[in-house]
Amino acid sequence: MWWGYSPALDVQLELNKTGANCLGECLEVLIVGAGDARHIVKTLASSYLYNDRTITYNVIEPTMEQVARSILLLSTCLEKELGLQEATRYYLEILGNTLIRPATAKYLVQQSNLLADIPTNTIECPWLSLEKFKHKDKDRLEAIFKFWERAACESVPIVRYWDQRVRKSLKTRYDYRDGVFDWDYHMVLKPRGVSHLTVQEYRFWRNNGIAFTWIEGEPARSNPTLLSNIMQHGPGFFHYSYLGDIANGPFFTWNLEEAKDKKKFRATDITEREVMRAIHEIKAREPLCEELIASHRDPSILNGVLITEMPDSEMEQESWKKERNKRKANNIPWINIENHKVIFHPVTSLETLKDKAEYSDKFDFLWIAQNMIKQLPNLAPLLKKGATVLVELQKYLVEPREEGLQNFVKEVKEIAQKSGLREICEINAREHCIARFCKM
Repeated sequence: MWWGYSPALDVQLELNKTGANCLGECLEVLIVGAGDARHIVKTLASSYLYNDRTITYNVIEPTMEQVARSILLLSTCLEKELGLQEATRYYLEILGNTLIRPATAKYLVQQSNLLADIPTNTIECPWLSLEKFKHKDKDRLEAIFKFWERAACESVPIVRYWDQRVRKSLKTRYDYRDGVFDWDYHMVLKPRGVSHLTVQEYRFWRNNGIAFTWIEGEPARSNPTLLSNIMQHGPGFFHYSYLGDIANGPFFTWNLEEAKDKKKFRATDITEREVMRAIHEIKAREPLCEELIASHRDPSILNGVLITEMPDSEMEQESWKKERNKRKANNIPWINIENHKVIFHPVTSLETLKDKAEYSDKFDFLWIAQNMIKQLPNLAPLLKKGATVLVELQKYLVEPREEGLQNFVKEVKEIAQKSGLREICEINAREHCIARFCKM
């Protein structure tokens, strides 16, 4: 729910791979259910490699919390004042950790306060458009940001929420959960070619929801961006507990680079490197030097596995005093990305866009998540002839076994064929995490 299960993709590179000859000065991209902003971040990072082109990212997410998280993650990558390592670790902790470092929690308070002003147009955000949302959607989005600001200060027992989910999922196997986690790692994920992810990292995440750790800092504050169904009620808020993924993890979005040597790196180290590279390229519009990566990391711990103990629960629950941030009017904190625009659409658009003439044959590229494939018939009429369609597969999901992977690929093919899509290359359920199609 909160992250994807396939790598971050450069949209322009994917279009070039399929031999798309329709690449003009403007590209219309549709991203459905990605769960995070990784494809936008990757495409922004690589844009300096191509001719200047205007790219509009049209994004549909199932929940408003996912919309808010995507805005927060993009904002973190684009903020002018953040250092490279600082922005990278904020991004990763917010993306995939139930507990975050105090510095990240303070950043979350600050950013939530800032972003809450976007739906009300109190602050200008040149790279973002919420014009497709109704007023009630904008009010809900504002309430989510305000809840994050308050919850990051007052804290919520998210680790307890996580444990309740694990207990409910495993039932009588809960007392033997480390054995269950080891089985899923060694017998399911490793045979599917997961690079770098260590069993210690995976088991630690399965136990408490903390995916990315560093020896230089201790995660001790709750991450309220992982809570669901946030609703404002008078001066306070209602929210559900943690309803996201507890089996697979956020390791497959930036950690699927092929191993170039025999050194054993953690998923955290590889993911940090790739996100750091993307943020640097967005801001500097040039490749990231490997020496620059090394300058941000202690080489003595790059080749090791770190086991982090859980902090004292009292640290998680300690209340902070909320201070309002004073901000100058018209002080835009983001770098300029004038050729790129992110437009969020309400989830109801999945049913309604096909009936609107202005969206017929509009999009050059579609990416759709594995849990949204039944929407392909609604989205196919929105695509130009020859448009590239990428469908996320279930290779990196623990739950489906081999037969389940094969059945899912079969279902994808059937839906794609009925939707007027042609396979670009044969799909191998065991090898591929993305299926590629073309609009006929």
